[in-house]
Amino acid sequence: MRRLGIAACLIIPSRVSAQLAPVGVPGGTIRVELGGSLESFDRRFRNGQRESYAADLSSPGLGSDRIPILLDAEARIGRIIGNAGYRLNLGTLTADALADVGNGFLGLGLGLTDQITIFGRIPLVRTRVQSTLDLSSAGADGGLNSGEAGHSAFFQDFDAALSTLNDKLVAGDYDGAPATRALAEATLAQATTLRTDLFGLLADPATASPVVPTIGSVSGVTVLGLVSALQSTLASSLDVAGFTLAPDLPAAPLGEDGLRQLLTGSLALGIDDSPVTYRGDAEVGAALTLVNRWDRGVQRGGFRTAISALVRLPTGLRSRSNRLLDIGTGDGQTDLQVDLVTDLGAGSFGARLASSYVRQLPSSVQLRVAAPGLVVGPDRLSFLRRDPGDIVAFTVQPFFRLARTLALQAGLQHWSRKADQISYRSPADALPGVDPGVLAEESRANATVFSGGITYSNPGGLTPGGRGLPVDATWSYERVLRAGGGRVPNTHRVRGQFRLYFGLW
Repeated sequence: MRRLGIAACLIIPSRVSAQLAPVGVPGGTIRVELGGSLESFDRRFRNGQRESYAADLSSPGLGSDRIPILLDAEARIGRIIGNAGYRLNLGTLTADALADVGNGFLGLGLGLTDQITIFGRIPLVRTRVQSTLDLSSAGADGGLNSGEAGHSAFFQDFDAALSTLNDKLVAGDYDGAPATRALAEATLAQATTLRTDLFGLLADPATASPVVPTIGSVSGVTVLGLVSALQSTLASSLDVAGFTLAPDLPAAPLGEDGLRQLLTGSLALGIDDSPVTYRGDAEVGAALTLVNRWDRGVQRGGFRTAISALVRLPTGLRSRSNRLLDIGTGDGQTDLQVDLVTDLGAGSFGARLASSYVRQLPSSVQLRVAAPGLVVGPDRLSFLRRDPGDIVAFTVQPFFRLARTLALQAGLQHWSRKADQISYRSPADALPGVDPGVLAEESRANATVFSGGITYSNPGGLTPGGRGLPVDATWSYERVLRAGGGRVPNTHRVRGQFRLYFGLW
């Protein structure tokens, strides 16, 4: 770094007025800005603790704890086998994911006067989430259901047997033996209940579960035993023959292939690692330089402060609700942001102090309504009014000049975000029994971010006595040190920015 500083002193013209990259643009000047960032993360903070970014999907015994559509199946199986607390176990699911987000943008700024600047930025964003789902079948008792086609012959025989038994009771076939008649009546009632639950579990197009007990599981053996006992009673004690088929329960547990079939089938969820490239949320705004007493004459440092306001437009793509762990290219709502930036310095040392307030305006969005970690199907899709929590951020960036135009800088930023407010867009959009507020769970969050990098700024001919091409550039690395509240990605980010200035008048 010392050698780099010496070289910079020799190369850079000695009369230029050096500074950190300014917020505003001198009057009559246009600024062309190219920049971008690359970030990646495979872990996140949740309530201050680090965990896998895909931790919501992991489960020690996958079932209705992650896939609510299995609740009805578990209730039916519990009634059939006489265990009200029964839960399907599809195996131990371990999920992992790696997210990559690239952001490049083109910006233009125009100095109307030395104090007033207008600007705009258009980003191009590329996102990709690569995920792995590892499902261990040890201890699993559920597999894929063969559906209505696989069970049609069984229920035809079942219905025929019940019809025959009912006809015999109506005809009085058992009237001469009261005990046999009582057995027939009890068997008909019990068999009808069993048939109703089995049909709802296995074959009813409206309620059939995509996952049912395997043939060798405790619950599967119990179900098959009840059917076999019924068939034996009908044939040997009630003279109703011909019912010999058994339910077509799966032979093997679900497994990873079956899990993907379940997710892409009944739940209509895509599992796609391909990148998404689209425009991001564009920004337009204005900046007002309030005071500029920075690097006057031969003096280094001084004082400078500016305030800016911008509107961030919802021109990007929201994350897709039918993709697991998807990351969009935009937030999907309009933001209003105000920034106050102050530079302080003396000699080779100084600091930039910044504060930001972001008002995220409400918007209408279509989402699957479920708490974080629950995997739901399109039946939970509805229109909502989403009011994201506002964000407040404070940043301190000390710097040390290696030369008049070159400086090393570090930084600490702390930001906090209020909780989201979610409601149905209208009464007609409400899902019975589903609280939309679950989407706002753990949305309140805060984080502290460290950054370090290098900055170069040479206003060149834009200042009296200056010479050279007006240009500034920065490069920095950022890392989340800690976070609290809800879910915050443990991000590694590299930023770069290059800006050129051209005089117009």
